[in-house]
Amino acid sequence: MSFRSALLASAAILVAGSAFAADLPARVAAPAPYIAAAPIFTWTGFYVGLNAGGAWNDGRSLSTAGFAAPNPFIFGNGSNDDVGFTGGAQAGYNMQFGSFVAGVEADINYLDRNGGGRGAFPALVAGAGNGTDFTVGGGNSGNWFGTVRGRLGFAFDRALIYGTGGLAFGGKAGSGSVIQRDFVEGAPGVFAVTETGLLGTGGNGNNIGWTLGAGVEYAFSNSMSVKLEYLHVDLGSNSRTFAALPGPIGSGVAGGETIRVRNENKFDVVRAGVNFRF
Repeated sequence: MSFRSALLASAAILVAGSAFAADLPARVAAPAPYIAAAPIFTWTGFYVGLNAGGAWNDGRSLSTAGFAAPNPFIFGNGSNDDVGFTGGAQAGYNMQFGSFVAGVEADINYLDRNGGGRGAFPALVAGAGNGTDFTVGGGNSGNWFGTVRGRLGFAFDRALIYGTGGLAFGGKAGSGSVIQRDFVEGAPGVFAVTETGLLGTGGNGNNIGWTLGAGVEYAFSNSMSVKLEYLHVDLGSNSRTFAALPGPIGSGVAGGETIRVRNENKFDVVRAGVNFRF
């Protein structure tokens, strides 16, 4: 074979090899796997939930009365602490601004609470062996309450610390009792005792007041959170007015005064709750 023929054959081989290589699939790096960005948690949104806990009060009964001189007197305070169960439902809405969270919440709750006071007051000695003493009792109870409150807090990602306060309302029932005991010494050491129980009016109904408190809430997921909350609730007071009292026997006082029993309607609540978020 001549040199010219060999050169032409080599060129033909090179052209054919280049064409075959061009037909082979190109080596391309595999694409990076797609990873979706995790959603950023926010407290903004509506929620509904349930709560349960305990309520207690320092039940006070403030009773006042008086006769004209020379035997004026004033009844004092009595108290009886009480602890009961409370549970209910709440709904609300939050808005988050940076780390600050503002919102509004309303709730309605069952309440098992009773309280009151009782006091026995010393005799009004009207004369030798004669006198009058009194036993006074009063109480208050409630079987439901609700609140409409603002909430303002600071968020640490899924943890929220907040203060709360606003309007409180609830049912109340007031009670009272007064026993007047007159005694006269007919003979040395022998007394004739007359007891008079007085009936009162008023003291029941619904009250509107205020509430203040604080709490902490933690979101386990984007759709559920749990909370622990304290509230002080003040629904004012209720009063019961009793019939006119006769004057102490032998005192020369005509009487005609009335006794008014006033029961404070305040209590504290500690409760846990769960919220379902939208």
